[in-house]
Amino acid sequence: MELSTIIEQHKDQYGIQTLCDVLEIPRSTYYDSFQKVESNRDCENKEITQRIIEIHTESKQRYRAPKIHKILQKESYKVSLKRT
Repeated sequence: MELSTIIEQHKDQYGIQTLCDVLEIPRSTYYDSFQKVESNRDCENKEITQRIIEIHTESKQRYRAPKIHKILQKESYKVSLKRT
């Protein structure tokens, strides 16, 4: 569970500063979490991860990273073996 969600659930009972102190995060980090925009890399990672899970499932969980990496390359994903 994200810390900002915990703070949102309890902010009516306690002050935001108090909750941030207890969770040991700066108050600015809490407020920055509302402005967070997902990066291109994060979007790509989600897409690639989903495809890796599909390939692994289709192979009856037999394929490992090297084989999945080859399949991803054939599907025009630009991904390294390490990232796979």
